[in-house]
Amino acid sequence: MKSDCWIWNVSKTNKNYLSKQLKTNQLLGQECGYNERINLHYLNAKDRKNLVGEEWYIWDSCKMMLIGIKKNDLIVIKNIPNYDYFTIVKVVGEYKFQLNPQKTNLSHFLPIEIIGEFYKYSKIVPSSLLRALNRELHPIKTTRNYECNTIKYLVSQIHENPKLTKKSANFIIQLWQWQVEHLGHIGAIFLFIIAFFEVASAIEGAVVDFERFINIIRFW
Repeated sequence: MKSDCWIWNVSKTNKNYLSKQLKTNQLLGQECGYNERINLHYLNAKDRKNLVGEEWYIWDSCKMMLIGIKKNDLIVIKNIPNYDYFTIVKVVGEYKFQLNPQKTNLSHFLPIEIIGEFYKYSKIVPSSLLRALNRELHPIKTTRNYECNTIKYLVSQIHENPKLTKKSANFIIQLWQWQVEHLGHIGAIFLFIIAFFEVASAIEGAVVDFERFINIIRFW
């Protein structure tokens, strides 16, 4: 069976806790917990017309953990372990509901295997994937085919050389990736052209004064 790929969002509030769960228990969690009544198995058994209040929100946010994501699918978790990285995991089991007395709003889990943590601006991470991650705000969302192919490529690369996930890109590559991620290719090219002439003229002292040159350097 073909494996699919997913983008996974986590909130700032629970980022550290979810990161710990990944590494210590090999569990990927999603928010919306509270009590047994919002167990996805329970919600799935109900007629959709009878879902009320928070049940609709929880079902819409997390339903793919039960009815969409399957074993061997790949998930890209944004901003884990921090905002310069994302983590790719492989699903190894089925959805489980587990109330947690420490984090009452984190009760939905998938058993996973950690593939690797990827530095966002590494030379092997395409800016198109970064843009896809940035624009996705839903808690769980399937990727497009070309994005999934990119994710599978990254997985194959880390299997061949685990060191590729580290900060292996030089400054120029990192800068280009950051600009394309946020501005797109045309915006990045335009900004690079402007930056080149501004820095060049600042160095020569022909257009901008030294104080502006310092400000340009600080911007980068």
